[in-house]
Amino acid sequence: MDRRKILKLGVATGFAWLASSRAPAQCKFENFPNMFEADWLTLAVQQYSFNRQLRSGEMNILEFPKTVVAGTGIKALEYFNGHIEDKLNDIAFFKQLRKRCDDLGAVNTMMLCRSKNAVDSPDEKIRKLAIEGYRPWLEATRVLGGKYIRVDTRHKGDAEQQKGFAVAGLRSLCKVADEYEMGILVENHGNHSGNGAWLADVMGKVDLANCGTLPDFQNFKEYDPYRGVKEMMPWAKILCAKSKSFDDNGDEENVDYRKMLKIAKAAGFRGYIGIEFEGHGVDPVQGINATKKLIQKVMRELS
Repeated sequence: MDRRKILKLGVATGFAWLASSRAPAQCKFENFPNMFEADWLTLAVQQYSFNRQLRSGEMNILEFPKTVVAGTGIKALEYFNGHIEDKLNDIAFFKQLRKRCDDLGAVNTMMLCRSKNAVDSPDEKIRKLAIEGYRPWLEATRVLGGKYIRVDTRHKGDAEQQKGFAVAGLRSLCKVADEYEMGILVENHGNHSGNGAWLADVMGKVDLANCGTLPDFQNFKEYDPYRGVKEMMPWAKILCAKSKSFDDNGDEENVDYRKMLKIAKAAGFRGYIGIEFEGHGVDPVQGINATKKLIQKVMRELS
């Protein structure tokens, strides 16, 4: 998609749609500061939208909050530890980042975390290493004011066997996360996790209040994405509105946002929807604003 095409979509004005918390059992993990009630979805921006700029050095992570707030009006932010692995255990850095957000009136919600050790490894020792490796990121996210970290359950192997390893790893990790008053999110993010029914079964077996899903609209590959999101919705804590390109009507070309948001609303979801723009050759701020405009348009249609 070329630059002129996306510019036709315009920049949506106003601040993010903000939402009230969900059911009482989940309030511990969804009461973020500086929120006021409006509608059922609250827009957020995922740091990975600026992946190329951050990796090239064109953008510094400390610039992320101001870039988002000034460029989009959205005041809820999500992070990715892959861009800040050199800041592991650097609490002073995260306090500095938190202050920049506070000064802007912005809140931080969650962090995507990758790990070289799999929390669903068949090897119990590896699972324990993975769990301990997440501790610094739980602390960092807590300092930022967030409530969740996202982890992967993408280890290869027999699907049924891996289900058991995933349940064991997640239950242990959630107990650790509870020490930090944090929650754990599992995304459809490769291998068995890209099967909505498999992941739903894992969630049902984990059965802990601080364990939930992060349905990504475009991460299912060969699995029906609408079916997958529907299967993940009973445990959804945050939604991932991945976007890549738009047509002349402002609709995302790879997934039907109306169908996705209808599924979310029918499930009774109320909470954050993080925009993760991955379009190539387009300014991320423009892509985020195009996604914001589309979400707000669909929300009006569904109201």
